[in-house]
Amino acid sequence: MLRTLLCTRSRLSTAVRAFQPHQPIRMVPSKSIPQSSFSPVRHYANAPNSKHSAKPTGEDDEKTQDGPGGGGPDLDKKRKILELEMEVMRQEGRKVPTPAKIKESNWEHLLGLESRNQRRHYYLYLWNIEMAKESQRAKKEQRKVEVAKRREELESANAENDHIIYGLFHNTMFLRIYESTMDHFHNNKLVQAMRFGQNLVFDCSYDSYMNEKEMRNTAKQLMLCFGINRLHNEPFNVHHCNADFGSSTMVSLRKHLAQMDEPAFPFNVTERSYLDLFPKERLVYLTPHCKNDLNEFSPDDVYIVGAMVDKSSQEAISLGKAKKLGLRMARLPLDRYFQFKSGKSLTLDQMLLILLELKGSNDFEKALEHVPKRKIVPVDEQQHEQEQRFRERKQMGKFKFSAGTFSDRKYKKR
Repeated sequence: MLRTLLCTRSRLSTAVRAFQPHQPIRMVPSKSIPQSSFSPVRHYANAPNSKHSAKPTGEDDEKTQDGPGGGGPDLDKKRKILELEMEVMRQEGRKVPTPAKIKESNWEHLLGLESRNQRRHYYLYLWNIEMAKESQRAKKEQRKVEVAKRREELESANAENDHIIYGLFHNTMFLRIYESTMDHFHNNKLVQAMRFGQNLVFDCSYDSYMNEKEMRNTAKQLMLCFGINRLHNEPFNVHHCNADFGSSTMVSLRKHLAQMDEPAFPFNVTERSYLDLFPKERLVYLTPHCKNDLNEFSPDDVYIVGAMVDKSSQEAISLGKAKKLGLRMARLPLDRYFQFKSGKSLTLDQMLLILLELKGSNDFEKALEHVPKRKIVPVDEQQHEQEQRFRERKQMGKFKFSAGTFSDRKYKKR
């Protein structure tokens, strides 16, 4: 049996390596959503004189390949080979996902992988996701069983009681607040901010400076920013400008916020520039590379934050862009309050927390409490370091001598 598995695996590896698709990998959009009803351009309701129309699709978009995978018979053949490879690896005891539960977007990425080692790592990633979903489903079913059992116990215990019973599953004076009610409440705050709140801009034009992982991380941070701003008592009217709806950032963000394309959802995203939406004299670009400190938060200014995760490069890209556009620039006065261990870069959600606090109190010392403690040197450690430096200087002071010590000395011959 083991010999058969080894032979089958070697044949599969040879077949996958020798396979060269004649056509690029293309996936057919889901049939549940008609293509004509989806427009990649956001209808920007609160922008002045907003006129957008959907981009006409080219001839390449109209031509789709046949087959369940949308890539023709060659890709269907490779997909079946990969399914057989997963089955062989499952019999060997490896952790591989169920082919029927793999999404089309994951199949598209999987078909583009070249080496077996890359596929093995991606199989493990998909298997972990599948196991996490199975665990959540099992916990949910167990919770349902426990609640039903508890309800039966309460009903049987109070079956002979003729009095009114108050408590869970019984009469109560409190109204139940559903999650949908809270969602409507928080969304209404965002709608009020769109009408009367202060504007804040996330510049989404840095996709060409980030790799795939950094763009996904940027989308996750933008999702966290939406949640933080939504829960605040006085949220910003956030605008996501210069958005490329075909980039990995927007595709990943659409996975986190599935309702972002709905007109009634309070989420502003547009392909237009912030120079087209606001007066240039009110714009202030927040970049850590400039030399001007933000000494006071102004409610009349529109602050711009670059939506970029720059782990791989620390170039002053936002500074160059602000200079090119002739915008005012400022940075948070971090050096005035902290001594940093490592870099001074902050995530988008941390920047939003700081700006929300500045908007309410204009107190930088209180607002900068949102800076992660792991990045700054504690006060005790700073005092210890200052004392150590003082002792070193005092010790070195004992060995100081004047310049004329040796010149005035007279040596006698013996």
